[in-house]
Amino acid sequence: MHGSEDGHRTQMARFGALLFSGGGAITALGLVLPHQPQIDAAGLAVVAGAAGVLGGLSALGAERFPGWVYAVLPAGGTALVSLALLFNGERHGGPAGGDEMYYLWVVLYAAYFLGRIATAAHAVLIAAAYAAVLVAIDPGPIGVSRWLSTVGLVFGTAVVVHMLSRRIGRLVAELQLAARTDGLTGLANRRAFEEHFEREVARAHRTHRPFALLLADIDRFKEINDRYGHVAGDAALSQLGRLLPAELRRDDIPARVGGDEFAVLMPDLDAHEARDLGGRVIRIVSERLSATGPAVGFSFGVAAFGRDGLTLDELTRAADQGLYAAKGAPPGNELAARRRSA
Repeated sequence: MHGSEDGHRTQMARFGALLFSGGGAITALGLVLPHQPQIDAAGLAVVAGAAGVLGGLSALGAERFPGWVYAVLPAGGTALVSLALLFNGERHGGPAGGDEMYYLWVVLYAAYFLGRIATAAHAVLIAAAYAAVLVAIDPGPIGVSRWLSTVGLVFGTAVVVHMLSRRIGRLVAELQLAARTDGLTGLANRRAFEEHFEREVARAHRTHRPFALLLADIDRFKEINDRYGHVAGDAALSQLGRLLPAELRRDDIPARVGGDEFAVLMPDLDAHEARDLGGRVIRIVSERLSATGPAVGFSFGVAAFGRDGLTLDELTRAADQGLYAAKGAPPGNELAARRRSA
């Protein structure tokens, strides 16, 4: 979560830098190119300079400023657009410059990056600031229609972009979940399991608490597929994906890491505790699966972080040895299988 928040803040900083720098550059260019004599050149120069400073701060401060700074950043954009409207010469008899369209930059930023309430607050601020500007400019009877047109466009843009942003966010979250989830069982896939393992290693180093890896597979799974068909095999795997998490502890992390091979990270358990819990869970899951379909048995092995290795490969090899030792135990001799799976 923390990394995601940092990435979001970095995006806000980059877009803020782009918008402020672009606005400052356009304002400065307008002073260099031919323009109406009524403009307040000094005032627009200040606006351009302030926009450039805010753009530079946004670009350089992504890792230094807290997230709330970028949440209030659009207010600075609203202030600068309002000042540009005051200085563009219209209140001294010059033609309207159309600078109010730059309010859209502000609301686009807010609607894309911020929540619904914050976006609405910035839209209301734009409406109030533009009303004050029009009072100062005094464009005559068309002032009300200009305000309604601009504010309507601002609020409409805010609604549409915010809805699109939320929709995109949901789609990205769904894609991220799908990329880390096994489609048949609904459990974590190998990629997600590796990420969970790295986090568990970091937690173990930080807290000095143990954790164990349990590796299990379905006995004679090929025979089940050959005898009853792949539909029955897939059904067993799918049902296993529902039963296994229900029997494990809340913090345990089950995953499908192969065809009929499953792994479970067991925080705060040593090898003996993990083996005892794993044995109970495997027995319950096996009984429930066998009650609704072909008889299903499991073999499993356990490895403890530190004792049996420090990497996922090392722990997997150690758990694999226990798993295949369990397969060599006499049928029905669960105690011998569990002892040999150590």
